Amino acid sequence: MKTRCPHFFRNAAAFFVLLLALTANLYTQPQYYNYNTAGTANSFPWNIPGGKQIQVLFLPGDFNQPTPAPNGNITSVSFRLAANLGPYTYTNVVIKMGQAAGLTTFAASQWYTGTMTEVYNRPSVQLGGLANEWLTITLDTPFPYDNTQSLIIDVQQCAAAGATGFSSGTTTLAGFRRNTSLTTSACPFVWGQQSGSMPHMGVNISSGPVNCSYSWANQTSGTTSLLYSVKTVSNLIGWAAGAAGTVRRTTDGGSTWTDANPNTGVITGDIYNIEALDANTAWVTTSPGATFIYKTTNGGTNWVQVYTVAGGFINAIKMVSATNGYAFGDPLAGNWLLLQTTDGGNNWTSLATIAGTGDGRNNCVQVSLPNMWFGSGQGTIWKSTNSGLNWTSVATTGLTGQVLGVRFNSATVGLGGGATMVKSTDGGTTYTLLPASGTGNITGIQGSGNDFWYTRGTGIFRSTDNGATWTQSHTHTAAQNDISLVQDGSGCMTGWSCGASGTIAKMTGVPVAVNEPTTQIPTEFKMEQNYPNPFNPTTNITFALPKSGVVVLKVYDVLGKEVASLVNSFTNAGTHIVPFDASALSSGVYIYKITTGEFTDSKKMVLIK
Repeated sequence: MKTRCPHFFRNAAAFFVLLLALTANLYTQPQYYNYNTAGTANSFPWNIPGGKQIQVLFLPGDFNQPTPAPNGNITSVSFRLAANLGPYTYTNVVIKMGQAAGLTTFAASQWYTGTMTEVYNRPSVQLGGLANEWLTITLDTPFPYDNTQSLIIDVQQCAAAGATGFSSGTTTLAGFRRNTSLTTSACPFVWGQQSGSMPHMGVNISSGPVNCSYSWANQTSGTTSLLYSVKTVSNLIGWAAGAAGTVRRTTDGGSTWTDANPNTGVITGDIYNIEALDANTAWVTTSPGATFIYKTTNGGTNWVQVYTVAGGFINAIKMVSATNGYAFGDPLAGNWLLLQTTDGGNNWTSLATIAGTGDGRNNCVQVSLPNMWFGSGQGTIWKSTNSGLNWTSVATTGLTGQVLGVRFNSATVGLGGGATMVKSTDGGTTYTLLPASGTGNITGIQGSGNDFWYTRGTGIFRSTDNGATWTQSHTHTAAQNDISLVQDGSGCMTGWSCGASGTIAKMTGVPVAVNEPTTQIPTEFKMEQNYPNPFNPTTNITFALPKSGVVVLKVYDVLGKEVASLVNSFTNAGTHIVPFDASALSSGVYIYKITTGEFTDSKKMVLIK
């Protein structure tokens, strides 16, 4: 059998209080950014004639006034009023946000159904204002904003979630959809008119990035079967699958894992990949003789075979919405098996005809439309820049043997892994050899921003500098095969790894204070000596900005090699304190350097272990 590499307080009140305490010092004074279409009036977003739910899609770069919005945390949203409003009391108001790489338009008559985070919820709220005024709503939960991905904002009134269609009237914008099926007496139309452009909208984004402290904990999966694949849906919902039709599911953050394939005899082969959208809907691929795709819509109680092909080997399924998805398989009749579904995986058709031979490892797949990547057993990584219509094969110089893991955190920066590791900074056009820690094969890679994690043997390793350096985050009792991480509402990553003997571990991230400003604006640029100094292993670096701007703060060794990037973002005026953790570094002298548009300075610090 060929080796597979899958994709990738008890007291609730006490925990909530703790979270508030942590976040109180987390965010800087936010900078306001707006998206403003020219010349047309816009309605308050949930008061759309004929409907009580809308979704608005903003592309990377849309929030570019007064300057392009940086990565950070959306702390509030603002809407421009088209006419005099109120004051009016709205009931059951819910706002959700999500992000998706490569999403440029909503499919016709379809809602975006990817992962969304609830950021605002009110049983009633009184709002009002004059025409052309901006009305601001402070979010309950800051939303981590990645300016390289599209932003989806979903607004519901009268608890009107879950509609199935959009208006086809005069609202034809690709990035704007509205619900037309909820004109009930319980939620009547109140006010507003959408007049052909996207709503004038603004977001307040804190300049300081979220700095997260991560920890791993082993969990009990309830099986001793080999687990090949894990899928994290949220901090609470996860799926894992493996040998002999094994499927496990959790809906409580991993406190309990239950059997999600209780009907023996339906899925009989090993499951090499599992994909899931929520607690109920999932897909698996298995290949005992022929290759099959199975789907469940009731949490694994029942599985239905939705695709089969003789002689093939489907390795991975990637769903980008409830309806649209892709499947990747070994070459069949001389061509890679590349499939697409547009009806939720009930039917699959050929995506493209791409010649290929050999034993593929294309279950190491990433879909960030319009970009797509998959790794092969021939040491190459295939890439498409047009949603799978055309593909190119790129040799991974320095990576020996099979490509077993692929992950791009942006359209340009990505890693490939196997017996060794390679890095691309041009979207996968070229690759160069990268140092990596541990022994054995690198089987799964995940990440976000400058952070990457990978599984290798019994270890899980993390890099905070795009793969330049690595530290071991966790050691399990058995080899880990896969890792799947998502971003939660705090701005930190969370998820699971899985491996041999049913082993499973969960990663949890907790925000820690970063870029905490004082209330008084400094009169000059300044960077202080770190304190404490000497230090072991943590210290704080303080700098002052008389005005806002882009700040770069990095740490170097005495030879000039960059060892850490602490700040690289738009930063508000004020005095800021940045923690530096040198746990992964050796004793010695290090240099930290700050650069702004008008100021640069560097100082030495001493690490003693």
